Amino acid sequence: MHGGMKIYRGAAAAARHYVEADRSRADDYYLAEGSGIAMHFAATPDGIDRRADMDGDTYERWVAGYDVETGLAKGRLRKDEKGVRFVEVTVNGPKTWSLAAALHPEIAKAYDAAQMAAAEEIVGWLASHATTRVGPRGNQVQIPVEQVEAAVVRHFTSRAGDPHRHLHLQINARVFADGKWRGLHTVGVRDSLEAINGIGHAAVMTNPEFREALARHGFTLDAETGEVTELAEFAGAFSARAKQIEANIDTYEAEWRTDHPGEEPGPALRQTWDRRAWADARPDKVVPTSGEELRQRWVDELHELGYAPPQPGAGLGVLRAGAVDRDGVVELALVRLGSRRSAWNAADARGEVERIIASSGGVVDAAVRRELAEDLTARVVAASQPLLGRTDERQHIRTLTTTEVLAVEHEIVDRIAARAEAKSVTVIEGPAGAGKTARLAAIRNRAVAAGRRMVVVTPTLKAAQVAAGATGSASYSAHWLLHQHGFRWDADGRCTRVTASPAPAAQLRRGDLLVIDEAGMVDQDTARALLTLADETKALVMLVGDRHQLPAVGRGGVLDLAIRYAPDRVQQLNGVRRFSDPCYAELSLRMRNGAGAGKVFDELLARREIVIHASDVERTRRLAAEASVGKLVVADTREQVARINTFAHRIRKATGEVDEQVLTTAGERIGVGDTIATRRNDHDADVANRELWTVVSCDRGALTVRGEAGMRVLCSEYVRCDVELAYATTAYGAQGATVAESHVLVGEHSGAASAYVGMTRGRDRNVAHLVAESADDARKQWCDVFGRDRADLGPAHAREAAAEAIERYGPMNPRYSRHAAGRSPELIRRPEPDPGYRPPPVPSGGPGLGF
Repeated sequence: MHGGMKIYRGAAAAARHYVEADRSRADDYYLAEGSGIAMHFAATPDGIDRRADMDGDTYERWVAGYDVETGLAKGRLRKDEKGVRFVEVTVNGPKTWSLAAALHPEIAKAYDAAQMAAAEEIVGWLASHATTRVGPRGNQVQIPVEQVEAAVVRHFTSRAGDPHRHLHLQINARVFADGKWRGLHTVGVRDSLEAINGIGHAAVMTNPEFREALARHGFTLDAETGEVTELAEFAGAFSARAKQIEANIDTYEAEWRTDHPGEEPGPALRQTWDRRAWADARPDKVVPTSGEELRQRWVDELHELGYAPPQPGAGLGVLRAGAVDRDGVVELALVRLGSRRSAWNAADARGEVERIIASSGGVVDAAVRRELAEDLTARVVAASQPLLGRTDERQHIRTLTTTEVLAVEHEIVDRIAARAEAKSVTVIEGPAGAGKTARLAAIRNRAVAAGRRMVVVTPTLKAAQVAAGATGSASYSAHWLLHQHGFRWDADGRCTRVTASPAPAAQLRRGDLLVIDEAGMVDQDTARALLTLADETKALVMLVGDRHQLPAVGRGGVLDLAIRYAPDRVQQLNGVRRFSDPCYAELSLRMRNGAGAGKVFDELLARREIVIHASDVERTRRLAAEASVGKLVVADTREQVARINTFAHRIRKATGEVDEQVLTTAGERIGVGDTIATRRNDHDADVANRELWTVVSCDRGALTVRGEAGMRVLCSEYVRCDVELAYATTAYGAQGATVAESHVLVGEHSGAASAYVGMTRGRDRNVAHLVAESADDARKQWCDVFGRDRADLGPAHAREAAAEAIERYGPMNPRYSRHAAGRSPELIRRPEPDPGYRPPPVPSGGPGLGF
């Protein structure tokens, strides 16, 4: 199970369409004999109860916040369309699980039962961990809920009608606590997503009946990914067909909305689109008219693709709780948690524990697994280091870390402070377009003139290639340089060092200048290793970047620490030279600091650099059109990028600019003329992750491509697994780029940094695209985005953020503190005197390294 969480706001009547829009109309044949569209559950910390299924009208009343049996309102309800109605997660699994279910009814039955058991376990867990707020505004406290209600909607297909068994699990926003109905604290549920996903995944992966049904038909699961090994090679073909049908449906809807502004398509029209999309995608096939016919179609396609039934396999191993190395699991969980974030909560720990259990490969009774997971989670929490040490912390606030995570930040601070005193570190910070790269080129020239070498390292190989071209200096990815000097990281994030003989290009000498470019995107483990290497070789260090642009993936804040602890070694670049319009340069600086976001929006709207779309499909179509002619398009998520890429490819295929010759494992069809990205560094092929190419020719699955670095040949295996369409990109793929024109998707997943990066790539024009009902609605979204900061800036920052969150959302009522909940005082470790560790800055004679 994977995926995000949706907090549904809006009219209750629209919720019914929302759940129906996530699968094909072919699902109607499966649902025809059912008693309703949603299963209904009520849960308390003591257990879960299934109630009568809900039909469409009943479901709408439930969403609106009414008791479906009495018709009474559950407390005081919000009537506006911005009120939260429910929180939703999807209980799903790899596509290969659904393919196996299509092949064998026995597997389908076991899989459906396993998914249902997972959903019920998640509901039960939330009933024991969700909270609500009570008390006067400004002085509220948290209390646990006493009852939650859930709706579960089962779907067997995706929007495109391909096999995709999944459940929509919706937790109603009205919960019962302290004698009355109240509002669910949705932030707490959102911060529990790791536990929800982990429980759902492990509940199915270790389900004895499901796994035994698979084994009887010769199927095995990959312990890490969960994919059915014998079906993995066929998933891409189904995904490709699904992408094509989904794109067809989106095209029809976008065209219809253009001709019918202000209207919403009804169920009959959507069913027509489904049938037409299938017919257009498979003109040689008859559109299925029943669930059984659709299932048989999937089976036939698998056989056409070369599927042959495997032989029944060996028996399954049983996960025995008594044989589990619990100390080893705790150590592994803490390593993994610490490699990804500076602080975590108990739900994050539960999610990691569940993933470790799921990857064991064994099966286990649900009650045994649950008890084991709860014990291991308690051990992980007890072994963690508290950042605050308060007894009124709420479980969802991330207040846990480890002494190892703290030690890394302490060491970085010590090394920077020592260098500040020795005047052997310099920090250059400036906004997008301030000329940081040009400054580096000048510094390189002065270094060469002084007989010194300048080496630039960046977070990625692609960024290193850009830096090398712009500065003329030797440039490498940080991890390549560190690997040359013996630093190693395993798949879980453990860092070790071995004896190594670095290549001549990787050698640093006393007085050389080591430049850490895009330092804001460097994680703390990498930064510590780089500073260690610089200290060992007596090299000078320069950090270059911008704290307002994208942060590290993982524990970051390195540039913040450098500026804080070497303040007299900082050079601030304030001018902006990139943009052809000086007025836009001034606007970009205001976007950078986030001040006056509403006024910035108004000015951009007046300049026609804000485009408001009525629907997501219309926005996607417009962005794809821009991308298809070579303009930079930036989106927040890989799913958004994939949809835009599919649309752009279709636009170019329709005009004969590209063809379709290869199929990737992700289901993308790629051909001559396409713009693609390589997604894995490959020394032999001489390509970098995120490097862009144009396909020149195709030969039996291998591609000849042309890029800024020249011509390359990509073997068929690399093409299948590590190539993707690249008409659009995420903000991380765009940072560092400078183009003539940039178009940016701005929405609920956008943050201040990603929006700022996207809106500063274009020299001549930068346009934001939002979906909104009005300019006022779009303005509010824009302000929300520039007030949203998701960066992980290290444990000291995490400590401050946790304290602020307690003040914002209210502490836990003392009656329900961890002591009252049964957590013994001896398990509550006291925090270190100062997890933030701030030695006094050392004054110096001013910035500069003498070049």
